[in-house]
Order: sequence, then C-alpha cells, then structure tokens
Amino acid sequence: MFLRMFVRTFLFAVLAIGTLSAAPLEVWIMPNGANPQGMLEQRLALFEKETGLKTKVVVLDWGEAWSTITHTLEGKAEAPAVLQLGTTWVSYFASRGQLASLDPILNKIQPERFVKASWNTTGTDGDPSIYSVPWFIDVRALLANKAILKLAGISAEDVATYEGFCKSLKKINDAKILRKDGSKVKAYAFPGKSDWNIPHNFAPWIWSAGGSFVLKDEKGKWHSNLMDPQTITGIASYLNFILDSLVNKTSLRDNTAQVVQRFNSGEVAFILNTTELVAQTRYKAAEGGLASSQISADGIEMMQVPMGKAGSICFIGGSNLAIPRSKANDPNAAKLLRFLLRDDNLDAYTKQIGFLPPVKEVLEDWAKDSAYQILISLLDNGKNYPNIPEWTLIEGTLVNLFSDIWSMLDIGGLYSEEAVYSTLLTYNQKINDILHAPTGSSPPLRLDEFLKIWNAATELLPTQISSGENSSASPAEDSGNFHKIGISIFVFLLAVFSSFIFTYMRKR
Repeated sequence: MFLRMFVRTFLFAVLAIGTLSAAPLEVWIMPNGANPQGMLEQRLALFEKETGLKTKVVVLDWGEAWSTITHTLEGKAEAPAVLQLGTTWVSYFASRGQLASLDPILNKIQPERFVKASWNTTGTDGDPSIYSVPWFIDVRALLANKAILKLAGISAEDVATYEGFCKSLKKINDAKILRKDGSKVKAYAFPGKSDWNIPHNFAPWIWSAGGSFVLKDEKGKWHSNLMDPQTITGIASYLNFILDSLVNKTSLRDNTAQVVQRFNSGEVAFILNTTELVAQTRYKAAEGGLASSQISADGIEMMQVPMGKAGSICFIGGSNLAIPRSKANDPNAAKLLRFLLRDDNLDAYTKQIGFLPPVKEVLEDWAKDSAYQILISLLDNGKNYPNIPEWTLIEGTLVNLFSDIWSMLDIGGLYSEEAVYSTLLTYNQKINDILHAPTGSSPPLRLDEFLKIWNAATELLPTQISSGENSSASPAEDSGNFHKIGISIFVFLLAVFSSFIFTYMRKR
C-alpha cells in the first residue's frame, strides 16, 4: 500500500517537473491591427489555465515573415506549434509537403462552421486535403470619409456603379472642399509603384469587369489571362482614374501606409483598403488606435466596390492557422490549434485587430454592428486568389507589371496605349512561363484589337472631363502629349545609343 502510494507520488512529481521544464508551445503571428500580441496572450492565458501547457507568442514582421517561415519549414530551425500564414501562402508550403494535413482532426474543427469564402483558402489546387484553417478574413472595401461625403452631397447609392463613382470623384474635386489647414481635399488616392498591395487594389476592378489574372482551362491547366478583353477593360478602368485626372498622379509615388495616413488625416475622401481602420478608431493612441485622429471625428462609411459589368466583386484574403509538418504528431499542437479556433477566441481576437471572423455564428453577432453589416454582405460575392503554389511568384510579377504601368503615368512622356500593350504582352508571357502553360494557351490580342477594347474602356464621360486634379490640360490632350513626348524620348535614346555604338566601334 505504502509502496504503491510512493510510486504514484513519484510518477506525478516526474510528470509535473516534465511539464514545467518543457519548452512552451510557440505561436507565430504577424502584426495585424491594434496590439494583436496583447490580445492573443490574454486568450492563451486561458489555454494555459485549462491545460497546464505553457505558450509563447512570437511576432514576425510582415517584411521578414516569408523568409523566416520558409527557412524554418525547410527544417533549418525549430518550428512553432502553430503559425499564421497569409491565405496565398498556404498552397506554396502545402505543395512542398511542409504543412501537416489537418484531415485527422477536421471532425473536431467542424468545417461547416466557416463561411465558404474563407474555407476556400485552406488547401492547394488539385489536392483534397486540408492544410490550414481560416483565422480572420481581409475584405477590401471602399472606405469613405463621412464628413467629406456630407459636404459634397454624396451617398452610397451615388457611388454604387463605376460611372457613378467617377462622377462623384469629379464632384468632390470640383467642390474644392478645404481642410482646417487650408489645403484642398482630394477625392481618391491609391498606392503606386512597387507597393505589395497593388494587385489587391487592381483585382476588384478587374473581377468586377469580368476578368481575372489567371485562368484554368478545361484540362485543368492554368495560364495567364492578362490579354483577355474583360481583364483589359478592368485594368483600363482603374488607370482611367489617373488618365481622367480624377486622382492626382503624385499618389502613385506613395505606398499603402502613406495613402492610409492621408485618409486618416482627412486629406482624402475615398480609399480602397483593409477594414481594420474601423476597429482602430475605437482604440486610443496608446493602445495602437486612432481614436484621436481626424478620421475618427469624421467617421468611416464602408461601401461596396463600384459595380462593373460583372457586378461588385471585392478582394477576399486574410490569414489562416497551420501546423508545421514537423509537429504533425504533436497532440499539444493540435490542441492549441483547436483552442485558437474556438468561437470565443476568434471573436475576441478579430474584434481586437478589426478583421472579420471566419465563422458564421460569430459573424451573425458582428452583423448587429452597423459598421460591419456591409462588409459581411460582401462575403457572398467576394473572390480569392487561386490556391496554386505559383501564386506568390505571380503576385510578385503583377507588382512589377503594374509598377511599370504606373511609372509610365508618373513620368511625363512615357505613357501610350502601345506601351501598355507591349508591357501587358511581356508580363502575359512571364506569367505563362511561371505556370509552365502550354504554348498557345492564351493567344494575345493584336494591337488593333487591344486598342479597340482599351479606347472603349477609357472613353471619357461628358461629366468627367478634367477636374483639374493633375493639370490644366484636358485628359485627351494630356494623353496625346504623353504620346508625342514618348516618341521624342524614344528617338533621343535611339540617337544616344547609336552614338555610343559608333564611338565604341571607332575605339576598337
């Protein structure tokens, strides 16, 4: 009897010491919203109390996250128990066999809890297994400054269509609304060259026009869709904001953070952005919030992306949670993942960071908040990027493509329809090369066909003629001047190059 009690006590002590000495379960996250680490640590304190397991939150800056995670999942460093992945990253790591399949615990995760738009991002094309679970949803909507819209007499109905949005932008620019410092309010701004958000900003206009970046054929092969007429229409409609002088081209030199700062300070009426700003206006500056900012005083109104021929289709992204392959057999990693995916934890964390929760029941509660009603309704018609391993490379290629096009518009004399056509052709082939698309899978348009589509998409409405945002010249004259100067620059560069060759040959 005594011996049995001694053995039990000894074993209990050994287990207790082992638990205390065990390394904590790490969760790797990226910084989204206001103080995500603080909120996650609060929730994990409950996990530690319930399980006796220690945890640790590690925050990776978005700029270093990709390289750090890649290095770790290749087995070159100790992996965390659970890690956050951008939705477009999942297919890359899953296709390389670096994520644990979650199929064995799906019955406990209950996929039916999640909205379809978010669950679409959990795996990789052609593989039925699930490798991640949605953590929060990033819905890109049109954010408007309520105070500016009231002064200009503009409502959500006025900007519901692309044409109506253009008219509203001109109305704001022409109203010459002044800020407290005497500067003029601008109607719309978006980031330009080399900003990683560029594809996300183009996507809604392209999708709403019926186009897409890539397309899967009837044989299951992916290829570039850049030269599709509807895709070209969507690209042209977005460039039209600059060509029609509705957006000042100096905006193209800003990144996302700078554009958002201008919106927060009341300089701009509209931006297309993540929705975390709404939550941030509810937190004090000391908590990482915007409660004392101008936009908090003016108010934010969420609106759908203006409708094109295919409707209003917003970008849906976000982040998922996954378990590294090296932790596939660790029951504590699975236990931690399931804890983080509980409704109460999803609700608390997403309320802190301002992104939508991915589960239906929690969303029903969020829908009672008028600020989020429109966002939740957008989930039904939103669209994700395709779950293909090559997407990260394609996204980088799209950043380069649109940066090149923005450079044409920013630097006088470089823009012409022919230059855009040539650039699209080049990147169309680059994307096909990345996808190893069969030859002839996306035959390019002829120049005359392209110009017909482009000119129809960029044709000015009578009410859109120069609002004076860029210059005193009309958009048509400005485009013509760009073309003429572009030819001059080309001739000049050709002459310089010829002179260099002649001199070089003489020296030889």
